Amino acid sequence: MGRSSETVEQIRAANDIVSVVGSYVRLRKAGRNYKGLCPFHREKTPSFIVSPERETFHCFGCGKGGDVYRFIMEMDACEFPEAMRTLATRAGITLPSRWNRDQGINEGPRQALAFAETHFYKLLQSDAGKPAREYLGERGITAEAIETFRIGFAPEAWRLLR
Repeated sequence: MGRSSETVEQIRAANDIVSVVGSYVRLRKAGRNYKGLCPFHREKTPSFIVSPERETFHCFGCGKGGDVYRFIMEMDACEFPEAMRTLATRAGITLPSRWNRDQGINEGPRQALAFAETHFYKLLQSDAGKPAREYLGERGITAEAIETFRIGFAPEAWRLLR
């Protein structure tokens, strides 16, 4: 199987967006769609919609949206080829080894950095990050900038990454 649009569509068809998003976000049926709290920003009232008919997601709070590939790219902080591998694995579709060639020597460090970025960003959004959020607010750093630049909070205990 090559890296063709046919392969992309086969993997997309094998990954129901409600199931994929539902593995990250608690979704509730709301008419023809599903609704939940957006995983990309803090909110108390659900503004995140998943449409099984269109196989898309959209957040009316932060504006993020797209298909199942875009969702995985946003959640895993990865690029399209990595999202494609993730979804192929999830669907039990084997990609040929030549397709995985672009997983070079930098893959390990890239994954470690993506993990650290996500981890510290989530820490900033947690209760433990409240003093750091207040400090950033005092410095004029907006919530939008925090989200755009994935600013995080690293407590003194560095062992958190182990």
